[in-house]
Amino acid sequence: MMGTMILKRFNGIEKFKLLESRAYVVRRADEAIMMWFETETDSQAIMSVDDTANFARNPNAEITVYLDKLILKEFGIRTFELSQGYNEENRDLDARLYYFEHQDVNENLIKLEYRGNGVFFLQWSGTTIDISYYDDSKPKTILEIEGDFLLEDYTSWE
Repeated sequence: MMGTMILKRFNGIEKFKLLESRAYVVRRADEAIMMWFETETDSQAIMSVDDTANFARNPNAEITVYLDKLILKEFGIRTFELSQGYNEENRDLDARLYYFEHQDVNENLIKLEYRGNGVFFLQWSGTTIDISYYDDSKPKTILEIEGDFLLEDYTSWE
C-alpha cells in the first residue's frame, strides 16, 4: 500500500510518503454510517522547504464522510464535497491535518474507489492555514492526499 501527502505552501512543496492508512466505519444511533480515513506519514520527507526541513515532522490527516448505506460490492467510485472541516453539529473536525498543531481542512473534494479486499483508493484535496504561520498571514496551504486505505473489519460490510 502506497500513497503520498503533498502540502502546496506559499514557499514550495512538501511531500511525504504515507506509512499507515486505515479506514473505519461505524453505524451511528441515527442509522447514518460514518466512515473515516486516517493516515500517518514518514517523518523523512520526500520533498521539504526551508522553514520545516529541520523538524523531522510526520504530519497526519483524517477525513470523515457520511453514508446512508454501505454495501462494499456496490460502492464503486463516489465523490464527496465537504466545505467546512469543522462540524458544528458534532463539535468536532470532520477534516483535519496535524503537523505542529491540529487544524481544520476546508474546501474538501474527496474521490473514493472501492478496489476489493477492504482496500479503498482515496483522493482528497482541501485547503488549510499555513502550517508554520497560524495567524493566517500567508496564503492557504493546499493539502493533497492520494493512496490506498485498508478498511478495518471490512468483511462485516460485504
